[in-house]
This record gives sequence, structure tokens and C-alpha cells, in this order.
Amino acid sequence: MFDNGNVERVVEACLVCDIKLATESFIVEQSDNFTNAVREKIDLLSLDKQQDIQNFFYHILNVCYNGNLFSDNRQEQDTLIEKLDNKDMFLLKENVIYFLGRLSISPDIKLLKKIYDLDENKHIKLNLAFSSLSTFCEGIEMDFVNRFSPNNDYDLCLRSWTMAYFKAAENPYQYVDSSSDDWEVAKIPRIKRLAINDEENPKFLKAMSFRLMDLLVIDLFLENRKRDDLTIDDKKIIENTFIDYDRYSMQKREKLRELKQKILRK
Repeated sequence: MFDNGNVERVVEACLVCDIKLATESFIVEQSDNFTNAVREKIDLLSLDKQQDIQNFFYHILNVCYNGNLFSDNRQEQDTLIEKLDNKDMFLLKENVIYFLGRLSISPDIKLLKKIYDLDENKHIKLNLAFSSLSTFCEGIEMDFVNRFSPNNDYDLCLRSWTMAYFKAAENPYQYVDSSSDDWEVAKIPRIKRLAINDEENPKFLKAMSFRLMDLLVIDLFLENRKRDDLTIDDKKIIENTFIDYDRYSMQKREKLRELKQKILRK
């Protein structure tokens, strides 16, 4: 599934802002290995270049959503996007939304909200929620989190996608969590992030932006498995997880506190 050549093509499409190359190279299933490889290369670019890439991503998404996001006079090669079938259009949107949220420059939250309201696909909403986290604007995140209850469609979607993404499943969008699969691949990175509480840590801001989603994912897996898969060290980390961050609303802090208590009662 992982193709280093396609990583190079994706980065090249971003660098030259080429619609044709983007439509050819972004139509690929996501995996942890693939996205990490692309992000490592994009992270090395200047902020000015990343701003160009961000604007390029906005243009692609505007075409994908039939010009409903903002006024844009550019028409060059747009028909290449408009002619995509539903599957390829989905993959293009999915990848652009994902990488939009992983640039060093925070995305336009108003634009993400427009897409969130326009698109009912659960995977798209999931990626929009994660891509909105770096803005610390909670509208999309809280709406998404409030859609969950144990074993409903959103729960199954998030658990399945999380497992497929980290396990590099052959068909990540068709993968269904069996409720018996070993979910260590999902738990470990979240526990590591929840252990970051020091503002001096270079990953502090990212850890704080992911805090609610990390606790939610752990809670959903525990609820589904109906067993305690947390170690003593895991529980100590969760118990000490900092949630009274001044950039959080009171509503979010309350949700974080609720999830922490629920997880620790398992």
C-alpha cells in the first residue's frame, strides 16, 4: 500500500501547485506511513511555501464542492477534478483535508465549517474534526464528539478508521473493527500524547489540541471491548493528564473531566 514514489508525487504536486498532478497523486488511501512521509517533507518547507500550498488546497476543495466555499476565478484544469468519479473525488477531498490540517499554518476554520456542514460522509467529517484541532476553535470538534454513543455508526467509523490507519489496512475505508482486534496500535500513540503536560515540550500544543479526541478514542475502545486494557502506567498517565488549559472552553473541560473519570473507573 505504501509507495514512496507516490509520496514524492504528492509533495511535487504541492510544490508546483499543479491540479493535474494533484488529481493523479492524491487519489490514494491514507495510512500512517504514507501521511508521515508526506508531512516530514512538507514540514521542511518555508512558511511562505506552506501558505502557497494552503491556498492551493483551498482552491482544490472549492472545486470539489462546486464553488460553494468562496469566490474563485481560477478555472485552469478544474475539469480534471469535476470529472472524477465518486470514489476518486472522496479520496482527493480526504487527503487534501487531512494535509490542510497538518501544515504549520492553521487552516481557515470558517472554510472547514462550511465543508463540515455540506458533507455528510462520516470519514470526511472525521478528518475535518481532526484538521480543525490546531485552530483551538471548538465548534466542529464538539459537534463531532457529541455525535458519539457506544456502538453507534460514528463510534464504529472512528474505531475502524483508527485501526485501519495505524495498521495500514489494504482497504482502510472498508475495514470494520472486529471488537476483538488488538488495539495497542491505537492506544500507544494516544497514551504518549496524553503524557505530555509540560509547556516546554515542543509537542505540547499538538498534545493539547488532540486531548479530547485522544481520550474519546480510548474510551470508545474500552467501551466496545468490555474489558480493562489499560496498564497501571496507562492509568497513571490518564489520571495526571492536564485538562484545565486556558484555551479550552468550560464545556470542553467538563467533557474532558467526564471522560477521564469514566476511563479511570473501568
